[in-house]
Amino acid sequence: MYVDPFLVFDDSDPYWSDTRFQLTQFFGLALDLVANSGGDNKSPAWKKAERMLTFPEPKEFALGLSMGHPEGSGTGKDFARRMAEALNILNTHSIDTVKYVEAFALFCDGMGVDRISDAFCNIVKGLFIDYTGQVVQRHGITTADVMVKHASWTKQGRWNDRRLPLPKSPATKGGVLLVPERFLKDIPRVTADGFWGWAETNESSVLRDDLNYDLEESLTKRKKAERGRAVARARPEIAMRYIEVIESGALLPYDVETDPKLLVGWAEAGREAAAAAAADLAQPKTADEFMEWVKGLANEFKAAVEDTDLWKALWNENLTKHRDEKIVQAIAGSMWVQQCKAANVDISKEPNMGRGPVDFKFSAGWTKRALVEVKFIGSTKFFQGAEKQLPQYLKTEKITGGYYLCVGFTDNDFSKLRLDRVRDTCKALSDQKGVKMEPIFVDARNDNKPSASKI
Repeated sequence: MYVDPFLVFDDSDPYWSDTRFQLTQFFGLALDLVANSGGDNKSPAWKKAERMLTFPEPKEFALGLSMGHPEGSGTGKDFARRMAEALNILNTHSIDTVKYVEAFALFCDGMGVDRISDAFCNIVKGLFIDYTGQVVQRHGITTADVMVKHASWTKQGRWNDRRLPLPKSPATKGGVLLVPERFLKDIPRVTADGFWGWAETNESSVLRDDLNYDLEESLTKRKKAERGRAVARARPEIAMRYIEVIESGALLPYDVETDPKLLVGWAEAGREAAAAAAADLAQPKTADEFMEWVKGLANEFKAAVEDTDLWKALWNENLTKHRDEKIVQAIAGSMWVQQCKAANVDISKEPNMGRGPVDFKFSAGWTKRALVEVKFIGSTKFFQGAEKQLPQYLKTEKITGGYYLCVGFTDNDFSKLRLDRVRDTCKALSDQKGVKMEPIFVDARNDNKPSASKI
């Protein structure tokens, strides 16, 4: 989840009324620096603007995409450059005020909701520091002095790190900053493809006549996003109108209490399944035994889904829609981490393996290593992932084998034709790459589970 700036701006508590002013003042400083540079990205003013626009991951909030750990990437030098370029575009169009950090999602490729939230939390971090202090005092919570990056910024555009008394995080050993749950959102409001769709409807004459776009052309989501960013750069005033329209719409936070997408309770679901697991998973001594040990973990998840109530955690409350793939991956990882700790095995969630993220890497030294990918059988990208991702990871890391944990939710997922295709794909790739790639099928259907008494 993410801190949604719109929800903060719209809040009735006067404590948060200063957030928009702080944001506007911050980007006003950065915009002035870019303007003073004359568009020269090698000038001291431009370089200072880029330093202002570099936002480290605000791990004290423990929010975002990295399920299982808060160590995200933040917005580094590359994104700082893109944001400075966006400010330069605004300056050349005589737009001298930036009221919405979300605007950068329309100008900068890769500036998704997670990085928008990171930037916002950095800029107004001082308010969250004071808010956390109020909660700590009210409840008598123990604190420790910890270093906080980008704790504040000056009117000269300089960031200050500070040592502050905060609750201590058991995950990072750093501090914890608290956020009112009414500020949390799970999906972005402002997107480049959404902007293109809005502009097609509301600015069609400009797009067709001034910018020479064919509005009858069918576009993919990616192409819509590319066109949306192109329109924002060419006509930024249209982008600003779009954001104002979005802000004027309904502002609803994610329902943390009922947690319909299991974005909050995934860890508990996995830990409960781990506590119920009965297998002895002591660390094996050889590489071959280690592969079987990891297979045992995968089979434990399979048994927990098929023979206990864990399958319910993979569906929404009404059993009408299954969870997203990332939630199922997170539940599995939360279950496995308990056994890995007991066996002194390292489990890494989504490490960068050279060609992108892999779901799980298990290791105990250099020779005992294995990879696991959690995939939905019904996904249109299933075979693309089977043919490209895991084999490349295995090759990059010189690991001898891995497993596909194939989760199915429908009868069609478990048709003989579908399962045979998965098996044949894994066998062919194993033979081609000289590695062991084995599928393990997990039946998560909600209409074929026996009752507890029958089990």
